Amino acid sequence: MTDVSFDVVVVGAGRAGVAAAYKLADEGFEVALVERAKQPGMKNVTGGVLYGSILDDLVPEFPEEAPLERHVVEHNIKLLHGDAEVSIGYRDLELREEPNYTLMLGKFDRWFVDRAVDQGVTFLSETAVRDVTQEESRAVVHTDREDGDIACDVVIGADGVNTTVGRKTGIQRTMRNEDMALSVKKVIDVGRETIDQRFNLDSDEGAAYIYTGFPEGAPTIGYFIYTFDEYISVGAVGGLETLRWLGDEGYGETGTPLYSLLEDFMELDTVRPYVQGDAVEEYQGILVPEHSYDTLPDRQDRRVALVGDAAGLVLNKGYTFRGLDYGIKSGLVAAEAAVKCAEDGDWDAFGRRYDTSLEDSYVLQDMKQHRHLPKFLKNERMYDAYPGIATETLRGMYSAETDASGLTWRQAYRAFRRSDAGFLDLLKDGYRGLRSL
Repeated sequence: MTDVSFDVVVVGAGRAGVAAAYKLADEGFEVALVERAKQPGMKNVTGGVLYGSILDDLVPEFPEEAPLERHVVEHNIKLLHGDAEVSIGYRDLELREEPNYTLMLGKFDRWFVDRAVDQGVTFLSETAVRDVTQEESRAVVHTDREDGDIACDVVIGADGVNTTVGRKTGIQRTMRNEDMALSVKKVIDVGRETIDQRFNLDSDEGAAYIYTGFPEGAPTIGYFIYTFDEYISVGAVGGLETLRWLGDEGYGETGTPLYSLLEDFMELDTVRPYVQGDAVEEYQGILVPEHSYDTLPDRQDRRVALVGDAAGLVLNKGYTFRGLDYGIKSGLVAAEAAVKCAEDGDWDAFGRRYDTSLEDSYVLQDMKQHRHLPKFLKNERMYDAYPGIATETLRGMYSAETDASGLTWRQAYRAFRRSDAGFLDLLKDGYRGLRSL
């Protein structure tokens, strides 16, 4: 028997775990927030966009108090093909009315944990979870601390894609390559004025750039640039299956790891002007889940619930990445399920109630609506043939040497016939694209 006990133990001090702990402490629960790192944010790769007003009800003052970076008013999608780039940009100052901010996650997470501690959460840093067991009337989190086990009514696992809570309780199997992606990021100090000039921004305005098509024909390899206050974050994301294929097949006759692709990407003529800078503040990597709605893993068992990355709640929409707000929302849903269990004393219903409420939330409704999108984005033609057709057609439109080579539609037709795509492929991909959205 252990002498250490709480109402709820939350494992993992990322946004999802802290949101759950904060909400429960606000409701009067005794909550332990267990974190393996020495301080919050140490294991979190810097950079991302927090979409929506997900924190408004929990911390109404967060826009004024939280360490937010820039208000995102511009989004760009850039298709790369050889030395060419096709851009689709959207800039709208009305986006300033939307609570969408770039975040440096290390800074934000430290602030968020401090707020949770002020709310009454007990923060246990440098604590590794070894096992989680469920007994008849309680759950026990087994740690490497001197005082060992922590008893509780329920456990919320917010410990990332390789979740110890999920594996030790048998909720999840060990993740496969096709279920995960690798993300690597650089954070470069370039200064506020330089960022404003490079990206044509004013004041605290921010921009998010998404790139694809390098190397040609490699699906699920994407790149991004986010603007912070004084820094830019430039990174790459690649599905582990694609990275394995690149290694087996060879890229540049050798096989290229993701960090090397990021370095090559930053040297592209169309990218280099945005990312120049000598002072690299951070260079990190992390595994992230890569699921569709239909391949999501199990996320609950009686007195245990998994939230955020541990539950696979990340969606690559092609034009943006959603995950920060998904994680926070799932943490809040788990907290609300615990509140209901405390009201009627049925703690064994915790996992089931969480799962039902999450299915009804916008998180899983969004992933369900886009359930075909992950498979669509694995189509190699999206990263080679179609960008090639677009760039060749546009080259014909804007090059004086090709003015006499025929009408634009004929130039596009010739570019299409020279590509690896057929008419049946185009019809199928068009249908799949519409269905994905």
